[in-house]
Amino acid sequence: MSEDGAVTLTRKDRLNSVIELIAELKLDRLVLIGNGHHMIDLDNPVAHLVGYRSVGPALIALERTGEIRLLASADEEDAVAGLGFSSRTLSRHLLNDLGAFIGSGKIGLVGLQDAALPLARAVQSVVEGPQVDRAFYDATAAKTVEELAAARRATFIAEQGYAYLLDYVRMGMRECDLAIEVNLYMRSLGANDSFLMLNCGPRQDAVMPSSERRIEKGDLLLCELSPSVEGQFTQICRTVAIGAAQPIVEEKYPLLVAAMHEGISRVKPGARLGDVCAAIDDNLSERGYAQYSRPPFIRRRGHGLGCGSTAPGDVSVDNDTLLQRGMLFMVHPNQFLPETGYMMCGEPVVCTQSGFEILSQKTSALAIAKGV
Repeated sequence: MSEDGAVTLTRKDRLNSVIELIAELKLDRLVLIGNGHHMIDLDNPVAHLVGYRSVGPALIALERTGEIRLLASADEEDAVAGLGFSSRTLSRHLLNDLGAFIGSGKIGLVGLQDAALPLARAVQSVVEGPQVDRAFYDATAAKTVEELAAARRATFIAEQGYAYLLDYVRMGMRECDLAIEVNLYMRSLGANDSFLMLNCGPRQDAVMPSSERRIEKGDLLLCELSPSVEGQFTQICRTVAIGAAQPIVEEKYPLLVAAMHEGISRVKPGARLGDVCAAIDDNLSERGYAQYSRPPFIRRRGHGLGCGSTAPGDVSVDNDTLLQRGMLFMVHPNQFLPETGYMMCGEPVVCTQSGFEILSQKTSALAIAKGV
């Protein structure tokens, strides 16, 4: 693991890169549409550019001059009070104020395809500008120092949440009750949000949301802990044997961990993200699991971490994105094996100047929880 080449990108640097993009595309302004959704696997351009995570729809107009204007619901007046926009329009009827807010000229749009249908139609009725989402997210793919600091804190919380899970889990407990306890614990440590998948069974086809099923001896507990700090998500993926691990699980689980590290070892600036996935697939294929290293058994080997931007996207063989310093993403070769069913391992990874950094302090290993 390499920790060299610390990221120095700031939010102001990101803003300047978008202003340069506006000039390059010969636009008068860029209009960013936020839909109020803040999820680990969805982009939100308003949150990404200015850090404003609105409750409902909100729009940003960024001028070539660098002026930033906001259009949001009047109900969010307190939330935007200290964010330093050049001007704010807080509206009781947001759709009625769109035309005056957007203005005239050559306008580029970001986020239109994710907007609610009435808002999308209203925007299209006043502007015919090009949708430039790909160019926007390409120009802002690296995380800022602030986002990486939040990701490090969130990863610490995820690992603490996992340690709490191992200590708290009991046979006879319902999955959903364990999930609630772990979520509340991570909230108590400073997570502002959490996406948690947790399920148990002697043999499973995938990780799933928690149910009312009671945890039993001999179960494999699958968990995906994804807390957020200051709006920046992270994630760790883990597998836990309840009571004792079956010998076949102890034999096969290290194959997933070895494949994960093989994929992570390919991370460096200029590397193709699809090759990280291919390294994982090839590693498992060489051990006799080629059939299970493609759909329908596997779709991706990781993903970007929102909310804001999910760049560099899915860790999939067809992703041609070239890695650059400051990109943050998950590598998780979660895998169905015919002998064991589905198992999970995965770590958040930052691309550094000459390699990579794994944000988790203790990487995946099969855990055994006594559960008594």
